[in-house]
Amino acid sequence: TLVPARGQYQGDSGVSDRVVGQLLTELDGLQGCTNVLLIGATNRPSALDPAILRAGRIDLQLEIGLPDAAGRLAILQVHNCDRPLESVDLTNWASRTEGWNGADLALLSNQAALEAVREYRAQGMADPSQLRIATHHWQQAHQAILSQRTSVANRG
Repeated sequence: TLVPARGQYQGDSGVSDRVVGQLLTELDGLQGCTNVLLIGATNRPSALDPAILRAGRIDLQLEIGLPDAAGRLAILQVHNCDRPLESVDLTNWASRTEGWNGADLALLSNQAALEAVREYRAQGMADPSQLRIATHHWQQAHQAILSQRTSVANRG
């Protein structure tokens, strides 16, 4: 994180604390400036230095929750609109990935494509136009992600 709570990192010779301090000073210098909008995003607001969230700095916080099934489907469609899917039911995958965020869904899509490329190359195929990403590639990707990432595995 760019703005971790100060005093948390002992092994960086205080660099993190100095960066946070400098950023806070710069933010304080924006007082009175017009037409300045600062937007920050994090998946871990509890890891931020509390001083960044005080009034006059970043004092408005909006929590954007995890996507619902329709949102997950839309995310999957965006990540796969130009990929050669073969009989892959994205609606089914949207329902199977409850609790997953956009990054998780992008990873699933990319991993399925990599599984297809691996299979394609192992079969010695030479024509890239014949590459297809099938349901079994998605299943392999899903299983690999669940076995590797507890953040996803604990969500379904």
